[in-house]
Amino acid sequence: MTRRRRSRLAPDDARKRYIRLAETVLLEQIQSDARRLDREDDEERTAVGPFAKLNAEKVAASADGKSRGAITNLFKSQRQFQLQAMAMVLEDPEVDVFTPPDPRGFSDPVEWIEAVATAESARGPLHGMEPTVGYALDWALWLSQVPYGIWSERIAEPSMREFRHSTELLESDCVRPALAHFGLEVRQPWTALDLAAAMSNLVEGLWLNQCLSSEHPTRAGARAVQAARDALRMLWQGATEPAAGRG
Repeated sequence: MTRRRRSRLAPDDARKRYIRLAETVLLEQIQSDARRLDREDDEERTAVGPFAKLNAEKVAASADGKSRGAITNLFKSQRQFQLQAMAMVLEDPEVDVFTPPDPRGFSDPVEWIEAVATAESARGPLHGMEPTVGYALDWALWLSQVPYGIWSERIAEPSMREFRHSTELLESDCVRPALAHFGLEVRQPWTALDLAAAMSNLVEGLWLNQCLSSEHPTRAGARAVQAARDALRMLWQGATEPAAGRG
């Protein structure tokens, strides 16, 4: 019988080695769970992330003390309840409603874009906030699904569809009216939609920071909202210029 050789690594190095191996195992588990979510046979599909722990009995009890049967009668099983709850969070157009500040109320584009940034910051999650139903924490729940989206089309496809939809709305309801009002245009070779996409990506990055801190990530004593104002202002001013004939 061959005896296994003892590791000659120092304890700290051995700990690091096992943690690196654990990372691989975790990623493989996420991949496996994501592929199970994408199975065609609905009876084999299971929710992932926090939705896999969603307890129908606890949810029913929170609704006037009802039993789990109130949910299973509607959804047939706890598993189906978990899957449908996850699907709604991944793509619910009724939740993502953003009315940007009207540029017609501003004479200065800097004041306007900072107002947009303030509104976007307030719309997103903030470290320490109470767990309440709404877009801010629905976005955070979606964030918990992102690692599975690397391998799951059921997560990736609706997530990107929602992103495209919200970006197109930002272009039509926010970027284009502001360009027209302030006599600006997007610098070549980019378009108003490119600018809207850049703003959307920037805002979601800011929300990620806001999940972790209500403070400015690099400026001591400043609030997270100031990071949003600075970032969107730099983006807007760098991406726009006076329209032809208005310079």
